[in-house]
Amino acid sequence: MWPTLDRGRRLLRGTPAGSGNPPDAPRLDEPDIAGEVVIVFTRLDVERLAAALAVLLGDAVQRPDTPDRIERALGRLLVHRGAAGTVDVLRRPAAVSTPEAWEVRLCGTDPASATAVRDAGRTGSFAA
Repeated sequence: MWPTLDRGRRLLRGTPAGSGNPPDAPRLDEPDIAGEVVIVFTRLDVERLAAALAVLLGDAVQRPDTPDRIERALGRLLVHRGAAGTVDVLRRPAAVSTPEAWEVRLCGTDPASATAVRDAGRTGSFAA
């Protein structure tokens, strides 16, 4: 398994096998690299995230219980944090049924904001 991961890292970095990193190559673990983060939540996780968003953002957010409302609330969260990026939320299946999964896609934001969203879904609050 590890040789496959090493090969993937080399391909992403553009580094030939066995040569190490060139000094000017970007590193994958740099915290300022903006990318796409996809977080999949269960219904319970979404309820925790919605509660955390309501506490943090107050009356500025409608009850975040639909993908569109959660998108707007997470967009306001990014503005509140001073972070760039866009948010896309999908509910699968797209009808009211169980079990369901909510896919939150954060594009172009900082890793700290993505971690804050992920942790809020797990704990129900945003770290101070």
